[in-house]
Amino acid sequence: MRKVTETDLPGVGARFDLRTDAGRSVGVVVHQSGRRDLVVYDERDLDRACESVELSEDEGHTLGEILGGSPVLEHLDDAIHRLEDLVISWITIGANSSLAGMTLAESALRTRTGAGVVALVSDAGSIPIPGGTERLEPGDTAVVVGVPPAVKAATRLLTRPG
Repeated sequence: MRKVTETDLPGVGARFDLRTDAGRSVGVVVHQSGRRDLVVYDERDLDRACESVELSEDEGHTLGEILGGSPVLEHLDDAIHRLEDLVISWITIGANSSLAGMTLAESALRTRTGAGVVALVSDAGSIPIPGGTERLEPGDTAVVVGVPPAVKAATRLLTRPG
């Protein structure tokens, strides 16, 4: 079987990319809802899609059968089942939170809970994939991803009075 690159998309699903013998790159984004997006990437810029087709879960399966890809479909279904265990939560950091004012590194939130902060949102804008030096400021919203018990633990820490 040809090499397929898999990329987790927290809160969305997973992306699977394939480079053809002719040098073209195609991909499938499998959403947690079951929807699939078939993507053809620009030959000059692989980060840019030049064409995208939205497919329902059933349409994706039908197209896969036409292409003879039942092993690929099994792989996609396995990946989606692994992602179904993840949840995403938007948690507002209270002024009296014990973690307010700390950097992500100082809070050790991922180490303590197993959940990760994938974005910080404030009135000034949003920071996707924040680094350890980003501060958890009161009033900001932390976008947290993980398994349910980890997200619940992160929520407790982010909202617990200090």
